[in-house]
Parts: sequence; structure tokens; C-alpha cells
Amino acid sequence: MALSGVQAFAPEAARLLHDVPTHAAAMCLTIYMVCSAGGMVVGGFLAADPTRCERIVGAGFGVAASIALVVGFADVPPMAVPVLFGAMGFGAGIAGPSRDLIVKRSAPDGATGRVYCVVYSGLDIGQAVAPLVFGTLMDWHRPSQVWLGIAIVQAVLIASAFNVRRVRRTALVTASV
Repeated sequence: MALSGVQAFAPEAARLLHDVPTHAAAMCLTIYMVCSAGGMVVGGFLAADPTRCERIVGAGFGVAASIALVVGFADVPPMAVPVLFGAMGFGAGIAGPSRDLIVKRSAPDGATGRVYCVVYSGLDIGQAVAPLVFGTLMDWHRPSQVWLGIAIVQAVLIASAFNVRRVRRTALVTASV
């Protein structure tokens, strides 16, 4: 949902909130995606140690959620908005490889494909539902609430990353008893 909100609604929400010139608002998504790709490269190296994946997800999405709240609720100069999009994309990108490793690590032996099927179907459902939520907020002229929604979804991603580890450990301990 967060990515769908950023892709479809965040540039216009930021433009409305901070009087971002149209040409700068148009660049925001490209800047986000390029920085996200760069973050994924860095995140891939950081994920080399699987014991810190949850912390990497927490830090990456924590930074992204914090920036979303700043854009949504702080007085930001218009030309700083594209820079904030870049920082938010970089933070979310860093979290990507670790998030994928958490999913892989949580899968029972021989069930990795089924686990990825469920997880990535959920991502698709989130991207299908996001326009209903964020579009409604834009129709109600509440662009700051779009940013709040993006931050909330990123916070849920952080909580999920730490919860998957706890649930998986519990399941393994129970299964071995």
C-alpha cells in the first residue's frame, strides 16, 4: 500500500501541501524510484548478515515513515520536497532485501514458494486497495492524511518484520518438542 500511495498520490499531495511547482512534483516519483533502487543495492550488502535483517527493515522503513510524516505535517520548502522523496525512497529501498530475506527465512522447509505466493499476493492486494483509501482522502481534500496513511503502512511493515521472527521461532520450538 505504501508504494502504491507514493506512486499514485504522494506527488500531488505534496504539491498541494507545499506549493511544489508542477515540474518539481513531476520529478518526485522518478527521484523516489531511482533512490529506492540505490537503497536496494546498499540494502543487499547490509543484508549479508541475516541476524540484522529486522533491524535493517526497522531502520529503513522507520526513516521512510518519519520522512512521510515530515512531508505531511511539517512546513517544508517546496524545493526540499523532491529531496525528501529521494531520502524516503532510499530508506524504503534499503529495507527491501532484508524484508525478502525475512520472508525466505520464515518459510518452513519445502514451502518457500507457497510463502512467497501468499506474501506477494498480499502486496498486490495492498496495491489494489491503496487507491481506494488514498484516492478517497484526496477527494476529501486531505493530502496530509495521505502522508499519514503512508507512514502508518510503513510502521505496520516494521511491526510485521519483527513479528515474523517471533512467530517463526515459536513455531520451530513447538514443532521440535
